[in-house]
Amino acid sequence: MKSVRVPCLVLALTLPACGGGGTPAAKAPAATAPVVQEAPKTVKTVEGVLVTYRSGIEIGREQFHDDGELLVSKLAFAGHEGTVTVTRAPRHVTVEAGGRRVETDVDDHTVVLENGAWQMLALAAAWFPDAASPQQVTLLVPAQGARLPATVSVTPGAAGGHVVTVTARGVALTGEIDASGAVTHVEVPAQGIEVRPDGQPAPVVADRPAPAGVTAEAFETGGAVALRGELWRPAGATGKVPVVVFIAGSGPTDRDGNSMLGLKTDAYRKLAEALAAQGIASLRYDKRGVGKSGVTFDPAQVTLDDFVSDAGVVVSRARADARLGPVVVLGHSEGGLVALQLAQKAAPDGLVLVATAGRPLAAVLREQFGRQLDASGMTELDRILSALRSGGPVDPVLPPLDRVFGKPSRAFLRSEMDVDPVPVFHALRVPAAIVQGQSDAQVTVADAQLLAAARKDAKLTLLPRMNHVFRDEASTSLPQASYTDPTLPLSPGFADAVVAAVKAVK
Repeated sequence: MKSVRVPCLVLALTLPACGGGGTPAAKAPAATAPVVQEAPKTVKTVEGVLVTYRSGIEIGREQFHDDGELLVSKLAFAGHEGTVTVTRAPRHVTVEAGGRRVETDVDDHTVVLENGAWQMLALAAAWFPDAASPQQVTLLVPAQGARLPATVSVTPGAAGGHVVTVTARGVALTGEIDASGAVTHVEVPAQGIEVRPDGQPAPVVADRPAPAGVTAEAFETGGAVALRGELWRPAGATGKVPVVVFIAGSGPTDRDGNSMLGLKTDAYRKLAEALAAQGIASLRYDKRGVGKSGVTFDPAQVTLDDFVSDAGVVVSRARADARLGPVVVLGHSEGGLVALQLAQKAAPDGLVLVATAGRPLAAVLREQFGRQLDASGMTELDRILSALRSGGPVDPVLPPLDRVFGKPSRAFLRSEMDVDPVPVFHALRVPAAIVQGQSDAQVTVADAQLLAAARKDAKLTLLPRMNHVFRDEASTSLPQASYTDPTLPLSPGFADAVVAAVKAVK
């Protein structure tokens, strides 16, 4: 949602985060702990090909060769290519991708993992043989130079093999390693990631069944990045029915309103069900890089315009369906800004802004971080925002700011941070409604009132206990239980407000 933007793939990012073509070679600073000098060991050569699937769709391949001294992985991951080489003695990792080379020494308290390079889990098993219970380590993602606090455990597996589990920032990945030292299976459940050896069948991940009273159809768009989602129509509908296109909030939020970062709300799914009960169809899609949608893009180059373009493709699909009538775009949180930008270019028949900020993102971030940071932290935040505006150097970025201002997010933040939604909304002539909860801990009633003041004809609905994920909460403070409990009902009056906005469109 509005306050958090993180990369959409496992661990943090894809290989191109190292940089684009023509960038000079860079060497990451060596670890501060002593580098381990290991005597070479005679190990049988292990090689193979691992295929990475996300939500059942192939997104990458790793061809690895391990001779006991060097592990070399050639990667084709998320539409990009690169090579990762790990030397055992001394421990050292080299990443070559996007015309750039990054080298990093590795100490004996560090696990190394790169997106798509899963055979590295075998090194973790060899380097931490005594971690029968979770052991505190540093997780190094070398392409971006990221070092994260993590745990690793190594337990016995089948037929003399091992099971390795690495957990960082609440995301756990588990790899199975056979007796020869080859990785044979990896799962990252929170992100829908599964890895299998080439030649094994792809995992089958079916869409969740639609509720009673709904006819569901999967759809896929064309273009450079395929967007996948669902059209829900009221069962038994005859003639054209109005349709609502959902545009999700920030971060890796999927078509249902859930996220690999632990957000489990089914907020969009429940609203779509309520709309169907009132004779209204809906189109909900996974954002690029999320769920079943495509990953063939560089996250570090994504801007607000990319999300606007994606939403426009889905709106065009809705207009091309002869069964669908007026097209209403519903933008939630950051999705509201996307909806406003889209309406400037290709006006929908109606617009619903839910929990949408009435100020530029930079102002919202200052307010949100102001609840967490002391004066020196706020000074650092202002330095980062200024550097983004000017194109100057942003690093180093220390916790907790690194979760928002990591390298893969900067182009997007730069494109969005100073966009003022009020003048954009004022200039539109699309029928519009604003819905805001008064228990929202991320976007305030004042934001909704700023938007409402810009368009006197836009209906403003304030719901006294609704929070940012459409549930009733007594407090505006985080954490709120409804962020992780999808069984809770929608706030009373919320679906009614959206239905009224849709039915008001002629």
